[in-house]
Amino acid sequence: MTAHLRSPELRRAAHDMYCEMFLKGYRQSTALPVERSTGLALVLFVVFISTFDVEFERARQRRGPLGYPSILDTPPVAELWTALTEYLRAFRRDDEIIGHLQSTFAAHYEDYRRYVTHAVAHTDFGATLKLVRHDSGLTLRTIYEIIRRFNGHRPDQDCAEQFFALGMAGKFLDDMRDMVDDVSAGEPNLLYSLTASNERDLGVLQGALRQGQPITTWWWQEHCPDSLSEYFRHASGYYDRVTAAELRLPLDTLLSLLYSPRYWRKPIRRSPVSAQ
Repeated sequence: MTAHLRSPELRRAAHDMYCEMFLKGYRQSTALPVERSTGLALVLFVVFISTFDVEFERARQRRGPLGYPSILDTPPVAELWTALTEYLRAFRRDDEIIGHLQSTFAAHYEDYRRYVTHAVAHTDFGATLKLVRHDSGLTLRTIYEIIRRFNGHRPDQDCAEQFFALGMAGKFLDDMRDMVDDVSAGEPNLLYSLTASNERDLGVLQGALRQGQPITTWWWQEHCPDSLSEYFRHASGYYDRVTAAELRLPLDTLLSLLYSPRYWRKPIRRSPVSAQ
């Protein structure tokens, strides 16, 4: 059913690995069985939303139409949307899940666009946090909804909140690794926007960026420990809400990588946990 798809994202083993963690975490949190066929639905959604984000950024950079119907109509996104719909239809889950995705776009997309515009124009932690809630947090909560609806389960608020917190904590950890690239590209970043509220630390950080210093975990510990401590306090607030061990596993993996010198020496793509 998906053999004709051209997106190279579908060939990334990381999607299978992370989606398996999501399924195991859902089972652990709810104590409910999950059909094996749920896995491909998650992979298709993860690749779809990642491709949607890429096309959104391209349209934003060239100042093209940013309405979600316009982004959905771009060929790379439309191909994946059709594949996801067809796969769900094969299990008679298309009406419920596609309907949920459409209502989520309708309810939250315009707020997301507004938060992107504000966060890009203003280095403000509160604004960036709102953007992340509508981006990474909502995306992981949607993954929970796909698992639940695909398997015909009733809502589980605790599990839903854990998935949301997983997306938020994952984004906090990813933004630490991505900070230099995000600042260079003029993109919102949680760590940079938080550091901007500390005049002393912001000056130190900007000086290091101008000099091209490697900004690693150890750099933060030595030069801006207060900002790092505050940042991890926020991240831990979300991490602590993820109580299922299987859902914590991707966060623990990201956290361990932040203390790996090799992780900082090589370019590593963002994980599906942060979703963006």
